[in-house]
Amino acid sequence: MGIRDRVARLVAELPRDPQYPAQGRTVFVDLETRSVHSGYTPRHVLQTFLSGRGANMFYLYRLLDETLYPLHHDIPLIFGSGVLTGIVPSAARGNCTSWAPESGVILDSNCGDYFPSFLRMNGIDHLVLYGRTPQWTLMIVREGEIGWRDAAPYVGLDNIDMRERIAADLGGVWTRDMSMVNVTRAGENGVLTAGIMGGPKAIFARGGTGAKMASLGLKAIVTLGHTHEFPTPQPYKPYNRVIAQKLLATSVVKHALSRMGTPFLYRPSRLLGAMGTRNNQETTWTDALDAEHIDPYRPGMEGCFRCPVNCRPQNDLHGDPADRYGRGDGPEYVTLGKFGPNLGIDDVKAVIRLNNVCNDLGFDTASTGSAIGWALELFQRGIITTRHTQGLELHWGDPALIERLLFMTAVREGFGNALADGTRAVEKGHYPPEALRYRMAVKGLMQSDPHDARILKAFALGLAVATRGMDHLRNRVTLEINAKINADTGFKERLYGGPVSAAPNSYIDKELAVRRCENIFAVGDSVGMCRFTTQLFNSPSLPGYEEFAGQLANVTGFAISPAELDQIGLNIMGVERLINYRLGVRRKDDTLPDRWFEEPNTSGAYKGERIDRTEFDALLSRFYRVSNLTDEGIPVESWREELEATLGGQGG
Repeated sequence: MGIRDRVARLVAELPRDPQYPAQGRTVFVDLETRSVHSGYTPRHVLQTFLSGRGANMFYLYRLLDETLYPLHHDIPLIFGSGVLTGIVPSAARGNCTSWAPESGVILDSNCGDYFPSFLRMNGIDHLVLYGRTPQWTLMIVREGEIGWRDAAPYVGLDNIDMRERIAADLGGVWTRDMSMVNVTRAGENGVLTAGIMGGPKAIFARGGTGAKMASLGLKAIVTLGHTHEFPTPQPYKPYNRVIAQKLLATSVVKHALSRMGTPFLYRPSRLLGAMGTRNNQETTWTDALDAEHIDPYRPGMEGCFRCPVNCRPQNDLHGDPADRYGRGDGPEYVTLGKFGPNLGIDDVKAVIRLNNVCNDLGFDTASTGSAIGWALELFQRGIITTRHTQGLELHWGDPALIERLLFMTAVREGFGNALADGTRAVEKGHYPPEALRYRMAVKGLMQSDPHDARILKAFALGLAVATRGMDHLRNRVTLEINAKINADTGFKERLYGGPVSAAPNSYIDKELAVRRCENIFAVGDSVGMCRFTTQLFNSPSLPGYEEFAGQLANVTGFAISPAELDQIGLNIMGVERLINYRLGVRRKDDTLPDRWFEEPNTSGAYKGERIDRTEFDALLSRFYRVSNLTDEGIPVESWREELEATLGGQGG
């Protein structure tokens, strides 16, 4: 059954009317024929998966044809905003979902800024794209209607120029009445580490989103229209004030996130001896990259739509407006780590500049920095030579070399062609098979953040079982290194629903912590909440199930209890595992890089620590049991039948 038949069958099942007053449509767009169909996510689906990431998985499950390949134009690309996106403070996010060309498993990326909220302001909760346009195209969403514009004048533009040209040509004002997602040259050239840019820095990253969107012939989607309030069964603004106060009173927000952004995380990882350095050969790096050293180059902070936290640092290296990469947005902690210690760079100004280059070229800094770090180690070990790099000498700690490699990668020039294939460099014939031993990836996806997880066993388990690959944003148990929480066993037990060892390097009961984090983070993505302002990611005091349940009742009229929300989080993981199973994922894929099993940690109080294979396998089995999964990591039969009854037919 082709994609058009699958869509037709699904649309016929969808309600024609909203299931609650503020609900937006699901719009299906055939890019080849420019035909548009729509309906609404059914109530039973919302009550099982919510919206955003959760409902995106419902649509992907129904429309995916696993007999094709990720970049085939009949594999849909789905944008979805959360139930509370654009309504609740710090809920400004949405997900982009498909089949990942970089990893070969689920593609699911979360992004904030303004596009997810403005898409909802246009009455659209989910945008399902398939088919390929005959020529490069812009999609214009104005007052909920889909329009088109020839994108030929914009082909070849990267993010900075694209945003300047679109604002001038369409007459909108960023952050006031216009937003955009777009691909850069890297996406146009099928670079597997390219993302979809959602702002000056915001990006739908991980898995090759940019290559996927470009494979449909779509250069950008632009929303136009003024913001407005949403009709709701009950007033929501009074409780919004409670949530905003809770956010701003939380210590990590007040003293770190709103002052310096996510780079505050660099120092604790460095001191713990858990900072991935030189492709994780070492585990600590210089204090010259601590967040306070970015302060002199940080003129201010910005934020996403209606978010009071404003956690996005601006940067200006020297006040020279003529220097294209002398100013910009960021860096975030991931970029700081991936382009600092991971590449052996110790100059904070160099890292900031490389961050600005990546924002313009549209790179997922986690995958791109990891791909470069992998190549540097391979060259160090003689596994690749100048024969593979077409004459380039690769050395650690050379910012000029890294900047050159970034531009080469964006256009697949020379050795940049190998880097552009990311984790697939061996499969594509760029590197010999022995290179895989040094690839820091799980399920075909490079590690998302720079934290070396040999010490923290809960963190390591989370990276292994994350459904989109080696990514901390799915289930990172950050509080495992919080001494105050570890000292209060009763409080920790209440947080995770059972006793969890206070020792960070213990395997005992860590599956409970990962399970609870994975659930609440999935719910956070599906209501549209930022991960950094969701309970358990960096603080137990941030908004969680209680706050989500209260505002869901106000906004939708649905009475969903905290316990039911926890089950929804589990359901989302369940359907993601059903999809991944169709894509060939099995227990053997819920693992970690060989390095972490075989090589000890190199520094700090936990020097010598590594992951024990036997202990880890037992921990994985316990995780499957508390997650209601079989020994192969998919929902047990009774639960699978319940999920499939909600999901409906998957096509054929």
